[in-house]
Amino acid sequence: MVEVTRHNFLSLFPQIEYAINAADFISIDTEFTGLCYDDSCKPSLFDNSKQRYTKLKRSVQNFTLCQIGITTFKGNVSENRYFAETYNFQLCPLPLTYNFQLCPLPLGTCDPRFSLQASSICFMTKHNFDFNKWLYEGIPFLNQVQEQQVRVDLESGLPYSGIDGDVNENKMQELCSFVASWLPSAGAGDSTMIPLEQDEPVTAKCIYQADLRKRFSQIWTSLDPFGQVVVKRLEPDERESLELRFKGSDKLHQEQYILELLGFTRIFRLLTKVTAPIVGHNLLMDLIFMYEKFHKPLPECYFQFKKDIHKLFPNIFDTKHIGHCLRNRLEHLNLQPARDLQDLYNILHSKSVMNMTLLQPSVVRACSDEMKEQVHQAGYDAFLCGCSFLRICHLLHFRNVNSMDVKACPFQAYLTTVTSFCNCVNVIRAMVNYVKLDGDEPPCQRPPLIHVEVVRPGDRLLAQQLAGWFSMYGTVDIQMINQKQAVVATGNFMTARDIIYQFRGHTFIKVSKYKFWEHSPLGQKVVIGSLVLATGSCILLLVNALK
Repeated sequence: MVEVTRHNFLSLFPQIEYAINAADFISIDTEFTGLCYDDSCKPSLFDNSKQRYTKLKRSVQNFTLCQIGITTFKGNVSENRYFAETYNFQLCPLPLTYNFQLCPLPLGTCDPRFSLQASSICFMTKHNFDFNKWLYEGIPFLNQVQEQQVRVDLESGLPYSGIDGDVNENKMQELCSFVASWLPSAGAGDSTMIPLEQDEPVTAKCIYQADLRKRFSQIWTSLDPFGQVVVKRLEPDERESLELRFKGSDKLHQEQYILELLGFTRIFRLLTKVTAPIVGHNLLMDLIFMYEKFHKPLPECYFQFKKDIHKLFPNIFDTKHIGHCLRNRLEHLNLQPARDLQDLYNILHSKSVMNMTLLQPSVVRACSDEMKEQVHQAGYDAFLCGCSFLRICHLLHFRNVNSMDVKACPFQAYLTTVTSFCNCVNVIRAMVNYVKLDGDEPPCQRPPLIHVEVVRPGDRLLAQQLAGWFSMYGTVDIQMINQKQAVVATGNFMTARDIIYQFRGHTFIKVSKYKFWEHSPLGQKVVIGSLVLATGSCILLLVNALK
C-alpha cells in the first residue's frame, strides 16, 4: 500500500492516473470525522430512504473526510490473477492561504469548517490513526462551488489584499528588506533570486510575487524553470508593458495554484470518467460524502441525488448488500453471517468457500512502502473490499457449473453474473434494506410494526422501559404515539415474533401487530371522516328520495 500525502501527491499522480484508467474495477473506502451530527440524525428502523438521506445529508455537511482508500484491480486471464494497487490518501481541507506553517489564516472566502465527533475520534485513535499526518500532510480538496469561489477570489485579487486574512508580516518584511537592500546596487536589467525554501508551495510564491510587485514599482517578479522566484530591476517605462505581457503567465500560475488546492478532487474526477465499476462496503455514506466534498453541495431532493450519483458512477456494487443476499447460502455451509468487512473477507477466504469452486483467481499486490496495514485504515479496507468482491463474482459465476468446466475468465464475464446487485446500496437500521440508485425504490422487507398500549387506563408507557423489555430479543426502536400507546420497529422477523409471543397476556401492556387504520391517530381520523361523509351522503339520498 502506498501512503499519499500533500508532499508526494503531485509526483504520484501520473502513476495513480494510469492505474485508475487501466483498472477492471476499483474498490474504495473512506474514514470521516463523525457519523451522527446530533440526535436528530441518528438512524432509526422507522426511516425510509428519503428520511435517511436527509439525516445523512445533515451529518455529511458538518463533518469531513480525513482518509480515503482506493485499490485498482487489473486482471490477467492467461495467468488467472489480478494485479492490485492500493493507495491510502490522507485528506484535510485547506483554506485559500499560501503557507500552512507561516500563515494558517485564510486569505480568501474559501475557509471550510467541520466538526469532530468524540466517539469517532476515539475509534480512530483505537486503530492508530495518525492525526499529525492528517493535519500536517493531508491533501486538500474542493467541490465545484468552492473551486469557482477560489477563481473569483483570485481574479479579484482578494487573497493579496489582506481583507480576509492577515499575511505574515515578519516573512514579508524579511523579503522586502532583502529586495530593498539589493535595489540600490542593481542596475536596469539585473536580477536576483529570492531566498525561499526548496519545498515552498506554489501558493506561497504567487502571493510573494504579488506583494513584492505592489510594494516596489521598479521591479518585476517571475518564476524561473526551476520554480524559484526571480526579481528583476526594470527601466522606468518597462513596468506597464511587462504587466500586459505577463498577464497570461500569471494566469498560468493561478491555474497551478488552483490545481494544488483541488488536490484529491482531481482523483475523484478521474473516477467519474472511467467505466470501471466502483465497489465499496456499506457504501451509502461514502457516496454522500464524496458527492458533497468533491462534486457539489448535496441537493435537497433525495431523488435528485440518486440521479446525479448514478450519472457520476453508473456501475456501483456494495459488498455489504451482496453479503446480506448470500446469507442463506453461507449458512448452509455452517458459516455465521458477516458482521463487518473483515468478517466477510475471512468467510470468503475460508476453506469451505474456497473449495466450492476451482480456479479462484489470485490477487498480486503491487510493491508498496513500509507503512503498517490494519483494519479501518481506508486503503487496507478498500483492498479487503475488492478482494471480497472478486471472490463473490467467481463464486456466483461458477455456482452451477461442473467443476471440470470451470476456467479462467475475463472480468466482464463476471459482471454479467452480478448484474442484479448493480447500483443496490445497503442501508443500515432502516425500513428498507437497500436503495436502488438507478431505479424505483425497493419494497419494504422489514418485519411488521408492533403496537403497544397499556392494559389499565390509568397507567403510562415509558420509552426507556419498553426498550429495556424488548431489546433483550433483538434490535428495536420505539416511537411514542401518546402516553398510553407506542409503536415498535424491530430489526428482524424473529425479534418481532418473539416480542409478540413473550408478551401475550402481560399484566401491564397489550402487544399486537400494528394496523394503520386501527392504531394510527391519522388513520382513525380518516376512518371516522369517511364514516361521517358516507352517513351524510346516505341521509341526503334518503331525504331526496322521500321528497
